Amino acid sequence: MADIGFADLVEIYRHTSFDGKGGGTLTIANEGIADTLRAIETDQDLYDLTQISLVHQRDPMVGTQVAINVAAPSLKLGFLAATFDALFLSPGAAFTEPTDYFVADLNYAAGDNPVPEVLARYRALLTVVAALKHAASYVVELQRELVFIGNENVVVPIVFTQADLRESLIAGATRLGRLFEDSLHGQEKADLLAAAVIELVSGQRQAKRFQFIIANLDSLCEEVEKGYRLFVSSFSYSKIRKEIETARLDYINKIHKTIVDIQGQLLGIPVATIVVASQLKISRNCGLEFWTNCAVLLGAWIFVALLGLSVRNQWHTLAMLAGEITGQRARFEDDYAAVSNDFVDVFDDLDDRIKWHRFVLVAVSGLAIVGALVATVAFLMLTEVGSARCLVGGAGSSRI
Repeated sequence: MADIGFADLVEIYRHTSFDGKGGGTLTIANEGIADTLRAIETDQDLYDLTQISLVHQRDPMVGTQVAINVAAPSLKLGFLAATFDALFLSPGAAFTEPTDYFVADLNYAAGDNPVPEVLARYRALLTVVAALKHAASYVVELQRELVFIGNENVVVPIVFTQADLRESLIAGATRLGRLFEDSLHGQEKADLLAAAVIELVSGQRQAKRFQFIIANLDSLCEEVEKGYRLFVSSFSYSKIRKEIETARLDYINKIHKTIVDIQGQLLGIPVATIVVASQLKISRNCGLEFWTNCAVLLGAWIFVALLGLSVRNQWHTLAMLAGEITGQRARFEDDYAAVSNDFVDVFDDLDDRIKWHRFVLVAVSGLAIVGALVATVAFLMLTEVGSARCLVGGAGSSRI
């Protein structure tokens, strides 16, 4: 079987004067047309695919005119339509423009330039259908229907003719498209469009609903725009302020908790200092005073070590909170860029609090270390030189 594509059929269609009765007169303008006809005449499968045949059996010659029968070819090749109205009824044409087609009354094939006005309006209508399809509760493509479910179920058949494609359609489709070109709040916009469609066509006969939508596209866009402005207004300045303040209080509580969690140990610093000051005694030999002083000093340094571990954990907690606050600041500046400068002080205050608490942790650690060093100095001052040999002697005794 010869390789014949829809472009070969378009060449025949362009040179045919259709009679509107399933046939016409073909002018064989070139050898390519003649070869296509010969291939079809000698191959039943090609005829079944192309639905073109000569009325009188004869060898097609270039420069002659022949009477032919022409019917719609297989959809595998493309679609032959007498008018654009017929094209609009082709399978799938309610949602997407067919890939290959030829419209006889305008002698127009897909891809030709310039584009006729009716096709430009049809393409604009398809953008409207795409928006409605996105907003619909579900779509029955085979029956060319959109179903919207709200307070009532509304079925909108996608039925239209060339006469329904008004001049204002392109501007209306552009207006509707602008509403959805920004993906922000896309689902909310779709819900608003669905509600507007239900309200607009619920009183119309089902068969005429889509034409009514097209005719009142500006009104539909206006309703969606009003609804979206009302929706956006719910994100008012005061609401944003409230959300930020709520987040601020939450972070303040978390920051303060880093000190609260170790306040018991912090209170232990002066207690430990008093204990050390009251328990250290003058030691002149390896008696009870010396070993008591050693125990007190060891306890002081153990307290410092445990406090250091707690401070280290709280330092990491503050670092994590600082990272969260930085991320929140970045997201807020992206989502609410127009008012972000009004809330800079909130994030700056949180940063200052974290810096202050870090300073407190450092100061506490330093104070504990100073206390332990003072205890060590006091131990050394209260312990005579000879008493220090008790450690060596005690160790030596333990090895005997």
